[in-house]
Amino acid sequence: MSGIFLTMNTAKRGLFAQQQAVSTAGHNIANANTDGYSRQRVELVTTPGYRIPNVGMVGTGVDISTIARVRDSYLDVQIRYETSIGGQYKARQDILEQIETAFLEPGENGLNTYMGKMWDAWQDLSNSPENSNTRTIVRDNSLTFTDSLNHLYQQLDTLKADSISLEESKVLDAHSILDQIKDLNNQIFKIKISGDEPNDLLDKRDLLLDELSEIIDFTATEDEHGRVTITHMNGADEVTLLGTDKGKEIQYEMSVVRSVEKDADGNVVKVTLVRGGDSINGVVELPAGSYPSYMQEGAVVLNNMSWEKGSTDLTSADLKSFEITNGELKGYQTVSEETAKYQDQLNGLARAIAYAVNKVHSYDGKYPTVTDAFFVGDNGTEQGVVALADINAGNITVSKTIINDVNKIHAKKEIDGPAGDGERALAIAQLRNTRLPVQDFMDKDFLVNPSKKITYNMEEMKFTNADSGNTFEGYFKDIIVGLGISAKDADKMVENQDALTGQLIQRRYSISGVSMDEEITNLIQFQHAYQANANVISTLTVMLDTLINRMGV
Repeated sequence: MSGIFLTMNTAKRGLFAQQQAVSTAGHNIANANTDGYSRQRVELVTTPGYRIPNVGMVGTGVDISTIARVRDSYLDVQIRYETSIGGQYKARQDILEQIETAFLEPGENGLNTYMGKMWDAWQDLSNSPENSNTRTIVRDNSLTFTDSLNHLYQQLDTLKADSISLEESKVLDAHSILDQIKDLNNQIFKIKISGDEPNDLLDKRDLLLDELSEIIDFTATEDEHGRVTITHMNGADEVTLLGTDKGKEIQYEMSVVRSVEKDADGNVVKVTLVRGGDSINGVVELPAGSYPSYMQEGAVVLNNMSWEKGSTDLTSADLKSFEITNGELKGYQTVSEETAKYQDQLNGLARAIAYAVNKVHSYDGKYPTVTDAFFVGDNGTEQGVVALADINAGNITVSKTIINDVNKIHAKKEIDGPAGDGERALAIAQLRNTRLPVQDFMDKDFLVNPSKKITYNMEEMKFTNADSGNTFEGYFKDIIVGLGISAKDADKMVENQDALTGQLIQRRYSISGVSMDEEITNLIQFQHAYQANANVISTLTVMLDTLINRMGV
């Protein structure tokens, strides 16, 4: 009797095992198109045998060891690393494309074209200095050039602000993902310690880790209870972004420096910090003071989560630099810095042109007053000497004195020179081909006294070509070439990373993805196995009927 019931129990185990295998295959098929889903497999093991004296061990059937995800963790690490690099260059590509559009080079409406027309107008004035119309053209073409430069500067300002806003958005997304992973960690822990496998929760967490890898670079480590710890190499130090200690999972908050205001001496007046990337409730205006060098516009910093919300007292903030290697945050951060660099280069161009034109335009060879200058940075409303440091690409314009009266344009070599004298206008036109250290005009120390490095002959109204100098057009073309190389590099890296990541994802899909053909084949196999186990039970039922009802006992 025990033999028949033992066999009955073996068949029952077989039925349950194949039923679960069918159910798992159905779950795979149902989630064939679910993003981040990893196919699952029922792992079967033989149950402990039954010993029959003088015979040996007899099999007792099958049991389910576990329902496991088919996943390659090493491949996940590779994909996240490459995704992080790709995210960085996609962010750069997006902004750099807009910067290229703002420059409009080469093109008829580009700054270089307007600058050329300005020099052409001065050349025409040297030929017809007595003609009021040529003076008007000089004024108008110069205004068109400065307006174009102002507009370009403002567009770059907007793009830089957009980059920082996108940083804030990505930091907010990163914190949201970390909070979701923290919740999943807790759920996974509870299921794991009960002895079960939370496969679907693990898939959700892996999908979140993939999303996080596009924003920042990190290392994820799983403990024996299935909880994941997320760390980041912050230079030489390792920072834990998500831990497993109850109530202390997230100790540091990522925040973005939106702006840093400084006075004329370079001292910080105000720092606007966006805590956690929350641009609505997380904006904190920190007062004037001495701040670390990493507190620059667009920088991402870490502060302690225990720092009181809205507080401007940094004693408990525990501020530290957040050194990002890859990811969208790194991309927006670097392109924000690059945009600021282009603005500085345009500032150098604006100041160099203002300095050179104003110097030649001045009869006494000294740096001109507002009423005598051609280019100013404050619309000519202030009195006194034009401060070169106050001129930048965003505010350079033609003096109001000249805008109101084109006869104030100095075309003659001498004030009382003959009516047809256009030597000074010619000298200004020839600035087009003069090599000056334009790049030095970005340096505030240089602006205090440019004549230390620049030689000007008042009699000839000419500058001596600098050995390390460049023409205005050549300098501007260098900016365009640098931008083009940077944008091309971003395009190439995005293309390469898309191809590489695509191959890795394809490999992951070949391992973890659901194959409908394979699942249907497995269903048929499990169905036949289930049927066979049912036949065993049917056979045992007939045997029991014979034994009990037909033996006449």
